[in-house]
Amino acid sequence: MPQAARADDGVLLDSVMAVVNHHSITKSEVDRELKPTFEKIHAAYQGQAYLQLIASLEYNVMMKKINERLELEEADRLGLSVTDDEVDHAIDDIMQKNNIQARWQLKNALASQGLTFRQYRKKLKKQLTVMKLVNQEVRSTVVISPDEVRDYFLKHRDDYRLPGHVSLADIFLSIPEGATPAQIAVVQKKGEHILRQINRGDDFEMLAGSESQGPNAESGGHLGNLTKDQLLPELIGPAFSVPVGQTSGLIQSGRGFYIIKVLAREAQPYQKFDDIKQSILNTLTKKTTEKRIRLWLEKLRAHSYVAIYARRENGTGNSTGEIIPQ
Repeated sequence: MPQAARADDGVLLDSVMAVVNHHSITKSEVDRELKPTFEKIHAAYQGQAYLQLIASLEYNVMMKKINERLELEEADRLGLSVTDDEVDHAIDDIMQKNNIQARWQLKNALASQGLTFRQYRKKLKKQLTVMKLVNQEVRSTVVISPDEVRDYFLKHRDDYRLPGHVSLADIFLSIPEGATPAQIAVVQKKGEHILRQINRGDDFEMLAGSESQGPNAESGGHLGNLTKDQLLPELIGPAFSVPVGQTSGLIQSGRGFYIIKVLAREAQPYQKFDDIKQSILNTLTKKTTEKRIRLWLEKLRAHSYVAIYARRENGTGNSTGEIIPQ
């Protein structure tokens, strides 16, 4: 590993973690970016665990900086740049999305992260340059056809099932708050009478309209389509086991007694293709773009000199041997 820079009195100043062509990535540069993270994790980790986590974080940031350096040099080679006006517009968008009204508020927020406004502009300009480069060189080449979207849907249909749902109607008889056993027995007796009426063929909807104390009594007790997590625990079993078109027995809950009728049920219906095709297109575009970016970065590295001296295990030490000459 290249020797760390030292002051005349022998105090360690910095060390080189990696070299990309003619540019060095130093430990102090990496640690500056990680400073807010260091402060957050310092209280939660100690000893060797802390050192290993720090080394891992440093290594990951270093790898990102290697990629960023390769991308910036490629943007420079292609003559791509970002103007000050573009940076200002991006800052305005960020402020609007984060409900920041004034620049001084943004500067205060940046200061809490250890950044000056000037450093933030410089960092943002690099990010916008990389974004412009990647859009031109990679994202613009990604085209997903309608056939690919449909093929993906057919091969992964089980990933696009909806939760099982059931359409119910109910008759609800309320138990008064603080009811005595005798009062509960009266309500139960009324429920059993209604159940006998249903079993002899009386219309469920008419009985719901005349006898139910539930909020949907006027609509014949119809509750609509419900999933398991929308049902009372006492109703889940009957709702998903009573045959469609049939009626349950009398079901007691803490609030009262229920009689439910199962109107329709689907165990786990498939989502309609037209409803999810845009989501699938977005998924395929994202996956394809990420893969092509990785391949594109590998190509940039293959035509550059990249030497990595830091190790993931402890953040220092000898070269990993990962030296890619131009």
